Amino acid sequence: MSKDLYGLLAGVALGVFGASGVAVAQAADAPEKEAASAAEGDPIVVTAQKRSQSVDDVGMSIQAFTGDSLRDSGVASASDLTQVVAGFNFSRSNANTPIYTLRGVGFQTPNLSSTSPVGIYVDEVAYAFPYMGNGPLFDIERVEVLKGPQGTLYGRNTTGGLVNFITAKPGNFLEAKLRAEAGNYETYNIEGFVNLPLSDTLAVRLAGRAENRDKGWQRSRTRDERLGKVDRTGLRGSLAWEPTSALTVALSLSWWDDNSDTVAPQATSLDLARPAFAIPGIEDAVFDDGNSRLADWDAAEDGKPAFRTDSRFVSAKLRVDYEFSPDLTLTSLTGYHDLKRRDFTDLDGTPFEILAYQSDGDIESWSEELRLSGDFDSVTWMLGGFYARDRLTDNQFGYYDENSTVRLLRFFGGTIPQTTYTPEEVAGGFRNFRNITNQSNKSWSLLANAEWAVTDRLSLVGGARYTEDTIRFSGCSQDADGNTVPIWNTAVAALTGSNTNVQPNECLTYSADFSDNVLARKKLAQNNVSWRAGVNFEPDPDALLYATVSRGYKSGAFPVLPANVETQFEPAVQERLTAYEIGAKLSPVDFLRFNASGFFYQYKDKQLFGDVEDPVFTTLSRIVNVPKSEVYGAELEAFVQATNELRLQTSATYVHSEITEFVGINRLGNLEDFAGNEFPNTPNWQVNGQLAYDGRISPAVGLKAVLSASYQGAAEGAVGAGQEFRIDPYTLVNGTVSTTLMEDRLELGLFGRNVLNEKYYTTVDTVIDTIFSVPGMPRTYGLYIEYRFD
Repeated sequence: MSKDLYGLLAGVALGVFGASGVAVAQAADAPEKEAASAAEGDPIVVTAQKRSQSVDDVGMSIQAFTGDSLRDSGVASASDLTQVVAGFNFSRSNANTPIYTLRGVGFQTPNLSSTSPVGIYVDEVAYAFPYMGNGPLFDIERVEVLKGPQGTLYGRNTTGGLVNFITAKPGNFLEAKLRAEAGNYETYNIEGFVNLPLSDTLAVRLAGRAENRDKGWQRSRTRDERLGKVDRTGLRGSLAWEPTSALTVALSLSWWDDNSDTVAPQATSLDLARPAFAIPGIEDAVFDDGNSRLADWDAAEDGKPAFRTDSRFVSAKLRVDYEFSPDLTLTSLTGYHDLKRRDFTDLDGTPFEILAYQSDGDIESWSEELRLSGDFDSVTWMLGGFYARDRLTDNQFGYYDENSTVRLLRFFGGTIPQTTYTPEEVAGGFRNFRNITNQSNKSWSLLANAEWAVTDRLSLVGGARYTEDTIRFSGCSQDADGNTVPIWNTAVAALTGSNTNVQPNECLTYSADFSDNVLARKKLAQNNVSWRAGVNFEPDPDALLYATVSRGYKSGAFPVLPANVETQFEPAVQERLTAYEIGAKLSPVDFLRFNASGFFYQYKDKQLFGDVEDPVFTTLSRIVNVPKSEVYGAELEAFVQATNELRLQTSATYVHSEITEFVGINRLGNLEDFAGNEFPNTPNWQVNGQLAYDGRISPAVGLKAVLSASYQGAAEGAVGAGQEFRIDPYTLVNGTVSTTLMEDRLELGLFGRNVLNEKYYTTVDTVIDTIFSVPGMPRTYGLYIEYRFD
């Protein structure tokens, strides 16, 4: 954006907020608008405890936002929730996999097949694998973010919390909306919905969003090439049927397709595995000048994929509620998901082929939850059962041609007398390799939860859940069409002392004693009991004090990685988190609501993507368990309805994370005692704020403006890895300014994301030879037009 245009937008924004003062002075002349605005400032009604309640009446740490609030704050996907949710952190792995962290609880895995300790749900159905949440957000009624262990109310165990997106439902009225957006980088998006009542008992709703960006925002430092194009579409169809007053049926089918470019990292420093064999010129590929739009990646070659994703997701949900009486309801919730993923990503941030991955995977997931809920005198209760089955493949095809380890192995292989391979095969060997995985998961559980109103002011809450998880795994690293074995059977065999003779497309992974190459087959079966106990006290109708103790688990995990030896495939066992929390939700005056909480987490066997020493590759990855660690902190949230038109919402989170017991290999290959280190992707401070104005310039013309900002403090990209892995603090500011006409049916607006053009990074990590940073988006801006039909 030019300085002149940026100044114009800033002037418009300042003018809008100046005009808001005039509109406030005119508020007395618009009583009908006052009533609507006051209603908008009321607490959001949520279903966090599987029943409708005001968010301020729920005795747990929960944040909720309406769909309009999310859109106005620039939240277009689950990753953007960092803009509004206190303590929520998003990063993306080097394999394009989303990583969600909440209050320091996360799992920095690149694997498609690993579940997250921060669960993503849509209409209470678990999207158990983070990649499922990569689609666009549209036609959302609200989002609810629950913090701390969740096991007694929702389908899958999580230790960090969950995000539940509630989609807009069909209603018995005719309504439609269409929105079109145009912006820089040749961006054009379209979104809309239509709600159709088909009879007195049946209604359908169709919604969708298409996102297109035809000009990439990342520029290569060495070539006239760009990355950053977007081609993403999402559709959803919903049906609501109420044949009788006792029976309701809700069915929804969702689909998204993504053909966007993947993000290229920046190589910010060197970590050469074999310095003497580094590719010439790699020193010039490293830069750290703060320009997040510059990066580098491998040059396009015949037969090599483009750096983009080719992924699609299909989901179905069926919910049936039968009310035996006003005090007894049976609910069945069935979910089905099918994901196909193909991403090609550069991992090293240089124009050399140090390491690039084509990640291919499939997930078929099915779940069923059955619960009976009711009220008995002063007790609200729920009993239920849950079953889920997942079948997965998670494969990687590596491009490895120019890193220092491969160059060393080729040199060493050329010195070994043998007659099986030609000099040319050895000199070009190990450019490619495969990692293959097949996995089958089964989980079942029984759960119970109850809340007892001891008095009008005091209530007790308790719940428990018994779970059994079984994971069956098979996997190995594998030759790629005869390209890997000329090096594996010569240089690698000599360095490891192995006598194996791997054939084309066989497994390369050695058995534990290096006597054979094997397909590793393993099983992990574990059970647990998660629980929650709490007390709620209302000293007056406008105040709630609560205290809870809860325990949650995240199921074990197998890795997908380059495995020299099968012991790298040993699973991480389930992690356990015990959480203590106290909080208050207060509304001392009509225009102010205030929430505060303090928490302490005791962590056992936290899952971490770590490293092991290797005689050939210096270090290789492995999932490890951290024996003991802890998290503590505090959150503050405030809502101020300054006038009927002007609203302020702000939150702040302080989190201290610390490993208290763990000795292992750091990202640079050195043995280290990690006690005292922070968790990755866990800034100490996060602050969010939103200032919203919704008023009128005249009886016929409305004026809306939203300014939102989020700050994330410094964080570590990897445990104990030093200054090179520091993620610097950053602040993002988004804004929307619009006017409404035609009885508020037509809305014309300006939007800006990262309007201050902050240069920031969400991930810092390492692969062979380089340490890289993954940049965030630069400033984007545009216009939109929206029309509502009813």
